Amino acid sequence: MQAVNFFFVNALLFSSLIAVIGVPVLYVTQPSTEEGQKESRRKIYSIAAVWVVLVFITGIVSSLV
Repeated sequence: MQAVNFFFVNALLFSSLIAVIGVPVLYVTQPSTEEGQKESRRKIYSIAAVWVVLVFITGIVSSLV
């Protein structure tokens, strides 16, 4: 069970790093067209959703360990 917890904690750390670096880069490099901005926002929301899910999974797994 500790190996599973270790995996999720490291996944959370990695996704946090991607969010901290990736979100500002996506905001800076947004195209001026409306379609390009929608795509960039979709990527940012996907990063945020993955991060939130990993926070919940890490919390659940760590309470079981």
